[in-house]
Amino acid sequence: MAQADLVGIAEIAELAKTSKQAVSNWRLRYDHFPKPFQTLQSGPVWRREIVSAWVKSFRGEETHVLSFINLKGGVGKTTTAVAVAEILAQEDRKHVLLIDLDPQTNATVTVITEDKWAELDKDGKTIAQLFADRLSPQSQPQFDIETAIVRRVSTINDGIARLDLLSSSIRLIEMQDKIPMIALTGNFTTNPIEILREALAPVIERYDYIIIDCPPSLGAITKNGLRISTGYVIPTIPDIVSTWGIYQIVDNVARFSNDIGKVIPPVGIVATKVQANNLHRRVITDLRSGRLGHFGASGGLRQPPLFANTIPQTVDVARGADVDADIRTFKGKYGAAYPALRGLTEEITQLCEKRKS
Repeated sequence: MAQADLVGIAEIAELAKTSKQAVSNWRLRYDHFPKPFQTLQSGPVWRREIVSAWVKSFRGEETHVLSFINLKGGVGKTTTAVAVAEILAQEDRKHVLLIDLDPQTNATVTVITEDKWAELDKDGKTIAQLFADRLSPQSQPQFDIETAIVRRVSTINDGIARLDLLSSSIRLIEMQDKIPMIALTGNFTTNPIEILREALAPVIERYDYIIIDCPPSLGAITKNGLRISTGYVIPTIPDIVSTWGIYQIVDNVARFSNDIGKVIPPVGIVATKVQANNLHRRVITDLRSGRLGHFGASGGLRQPPLFANTIPQTVDVARGADVDADIRTFKGKYGAAYPALRGLTEEITQLCEKRKS
């Protein structure tokens, strides 16, 4: 770790625009103040990234970065992520960046037209170009975060003023297996899981929330999203197949969190495409009781909580995902599912705000 990545009490005070005594008081008063990375002869030092995030959270200035993950496709992950992003921006008046990391590009083409997406992809203004640049370090980089971000996206109100998009690309499919090898392609200073974080550094503080639609895997692309996340949400259909991988997600994210020395807590599980049948009722009961699958074993992982709001199965949601359907209101886009999506968004914001206190 570079020396510049470490800070002492004086640097923390400068960062927080306060006194060294105040920082010393915070250490004594708040149990959640970060533990020192190391104690030198000159005193304790902290990792700049971690203590900076703590200061921002303490002052209520933190950017909440939430990854939406499930290892199975077709569970309503993208629909849920996009709806939460739209509601945060339109109704809660938050500045939101929606990042599509899924090569299927469903989140992208839900908020912009396919023609617009094709233009962005051709011009190197998608996530794929960001990774392609790192895979070819000998070439001049093409990706520029300022021009890649698409402003005012969504079918709602002909675009939501506070909602921006960083698009995905199907080209990511052929890159996924190559990304872990980036450090061995002549670009030895680049950590493959740091690529997205470094690209977003100039713009991340513009946003109140960043919503990331992750691919259905725990590979390098998803880890790039988790690397910058302050939490993650697991959308799932309440059936056996869809919930099977939840333990694996929580276990792997916990291991990854430990490896990078940063806490990435599960915000919760949201039941999607819920139908009035015995199987869905039984699985929801198990989720509410925290006894899903392998969770709850002695000394093992705890199951993330189930959100109170469950998202019903409705044809309106599938129709609303069509950006060309000329659906301009939340009720028109999400139909009977909208009240639950609105309630889910409120639950998420309450949990995020609670962490500040």
